[in-house]
Amino acid sequence: MAIEILMPRLSDTMEEGKILKWLKKVGDQIEIGDIIAEVETDKADMEIEALDAGVLSEIRIQEGESVVVNGVIAVLSENGAAVVSAPPVRKTESSKAPTPLSPPAKEAEEKPQPTGKPVSVERPAADSASRQPVIPPDRKVRELREPRPRRETVESESTEHRLLTSPLVKRMAQDQGIDLSHVHGSGPGGRIVKQDLEAFTKGQPVAPSQTQGQAPTEPVSPPSTQPAVALTARKEPFSRMRATIAKRMAESMREIPHFYVTTEIDMSEAVRLRAALKASDRVSADVTYTHFLIKALALALQSHPRLNASFAEDGREFKAEINIGIAVSLEDGLLVPVLHHCDTLSLLEIAAQANALVERARTNKPKPEDLSGGTFTISNMGMLPVEHFTAIINPPQGAILAVGAIKERPVARDGAVHVAHTMMVTLSCDHRILDGVTGGQFLAEVKKLLENPVGLMV
Repeated sequence: MAIEILMPRLSDTMEEGKILKWLKKVGDQIEIGDIIAEVETDKADMEIEALDAGVLSEIRIQEGESVVVNGVIAVLSENGAAVVSAPPVRKTESSKAPTPLSPPAKEAEEKPQPTGKPVSVERPAADSASRQPVIPPDRKVRELREPRPRRETVESESTEHRLLTSPLVKRMAQDQGIDLSHVHGSGPGGRIVKQDLEAFTKGQPVAPSQTQGQAPTEPVSPPSTQPAVALTARKEPFSRMRATIAKRMAESMREIPHFYVTTEIDMSEAVRLRAALKASDRVSADVTYTHFLIKALALALQSHPRLNASFAEDGREFKAEINIGIAVSLEDGLLVPVLHHCDTLSLLEIAAQANALVERARTNKPKPEDLSGGTFTISNMGMLPVEHFTAIINPPQGAILAVGAIKERPVARDGAVHVAHTMMVTLSCDHRILDGVTGGQFLAEVKKLLENPVGLMV
């Protein structure tokens, strides 16, 4: 019996995936749990794990080729016999993947980028009417589970060692004729970043990143000091992640009527509570202000469900779960890993799970469930000298909270001026499903919860 392996949807925005590398070849015996291929999505590169045993009798999509979600990428056969199959469903220059009906499935539509690897078979592109694979009713289809993390790799001609880097750095190295196996990586896990490449061309050593090997306490890191480089005019193609961000943010600003609500929150009590938690030997998790915010938002969203909803053509869609996304800055873009069921978690549970979630995102090791299901997003630049900013709504969500730095500011209390630790936050709302008063009431409750943070411990 033939078992077709499909390209899975690994994130809310994924419409297609590109085969980066096949780790098995035709004729190989496949066991359950074997890693068979590396796939590039709009958010991460992931390894596909086999859930069926058999012989790999056909590879439908070659390395460097793209295929729409649910397209057949390979076929397993229990007895190893050759399989006669229909033409593959792939993404080509002359045709695009069909547009899904649901808003979460939007991503950048871009052409497959060449990888420099030979394609052994040149197949004709299917026309638009036959782009979706035909699925016989008796065919056994298995979901692909738990793909492994994104690993941007470059293979040296003289070694099998796989180097962690990004498409941008790969292109820069190729343009300059640099063998990345000779470049020392200073990023997390030895990842090669632009600074390392620039230092290599000048013969300068690069100090290891301060964040390497350390669990992050906040989702955005301060910028590292870059060596001075000469400016040159050049055009740089977008990575798949950057192209997706560009498309979705333009769609958000074009289609969603944003309005903004700003307030100043006195964080003095939260500062004292966090200091007490850090000093306690019984608290193992590193509790940050982001975690206070997540807990306060989860409680406020329970009372204001319109902020936990999304726009639909015929009304509002209220979500049954409170899943808060945390914007995490990467070298060439953003990931928004999602902390699920925040309303059911204690503050300390939020701290432990959010720290692990952000660490996986920063080190390019997200799980598939990390990248989907968000109902509200927080963007925190409090680690930088940023007092106030506005954030763009992450569709199909209805709101996002932008958080500035906590600073000592003069405040008036009982007719006298005092110094307090305050923080500016701005709520961006979708005016199609919310009005200003609703957004203001929600922000007022968040302010009340953060100014009396003992209630967040209950």
